[in-house]
Amino acid sequence: MRALLIFLVFVAAAAAQSSFDFNELVDKKDLHNADIIRLWRTLGISGKVRQTTANGSEDTSVTFTCPDCEAQLIDLSWPLVEDPGGDAVVRISAPLYSDTRRFLVFHHEEGRAWRLVDYLDLTEWEYDEPVVSVVRSGDKRWLVLKAWPRCGTGCGLVHTDWYELKNGKLRIVLTVPLSGYQGNTTLVRQFETRFVRASQSEGTESLEFVYHVEFAAGFASTFDTDLWGEEKVIKFSRPTGQGEFKFDAKNSEASEAFVEEIFSWNGIEPSLLFELIQDRLLMIARGPHNQRREWLNELLNDNADLPELDDIRAAFGKVR
Repeated sequence: MRALLIFLVFVAAAAAQSSFDFNELVDKKDLHNADIIRLWRTLGISGKVRQTTANGSEDTSVTFTCPDCEAQLIDLSWPLVEDPGGDAVVRISAPLYSDTRRFLVFHHEEGRAWRLVDYLDLTEWEYDEPVVSVVRSGDKRWLVLKAWPRCGTGCGLVHTDWYELKNGKLRIVLTVPLSGYQGNTTLVRQFETRFVRASQSEGTESLEFVYHVEFAAGFASTFDTDLWGEEKVIKFSRPTGQGEFKFDAKNSEASEAFVEEIFSWNGIEPSLLFELIQDRLLMIARGPHNQRREWLNELLNDNADLPELDDIRAAFGKVR
């Protein structure tokens, strides 16, 4: 009986999708709750907001409500599905005062109707519409979702979630910052990352990025000066085709703590911050007398009780 029930559900969903007219959905405005409920039924998907992780997707208790929604077609530079044909993403947008967005991934082959591949729900964004694209490197493809989560005054962050389509289902495999800034700290920092390539070697596959950050004097400083910039090659790896990509300490040019703390909109505890940038502070302490060194002298005076700066003070005192 259970097997028969599963079969009937599958047949019903397939029949619903076969009658779906993709063109009627594209760039359609003034979608109301009744329209949305009918659309979910036609596509054979849930009306509950869904959470997608590395382990799969699961409905939450929140209903996707749409008193006044619209459907927008998002063009993809690269196809996501490996089968021949074309792909498209339709974003179902709730009103601006709602954080909920649903991204429907469609695929079609010549002579066949559009079919729904899978979908993603996004509930954390602010400031601008989330954007979805496909990144391709070698024979690998990822659906990348870019969003602007809430932050606050003096900070900002744009992050990207990387999804892999495997066995017809989307799974998140990596989250990385794309750009951001933090101005409410001892050091102002502005950062960005860029994707370089995907690679495979001896049963391991990696995603390589360049992480770049610029430091400047904090707002509390009497100096208004740029201090230094750093650029690091960072890799995330996993056993080929298995699960999430994890920070690859062996093949990265910075520590995991440096990446997680510096490339975040969160404020950093001064003791940890000074540990992470100690080499740079030593270079300034041993360097020529200029505005950067005057800034460092102010920093040392303002943090006289921190033992993490003892080596910096010693080096600073040796240069007269």
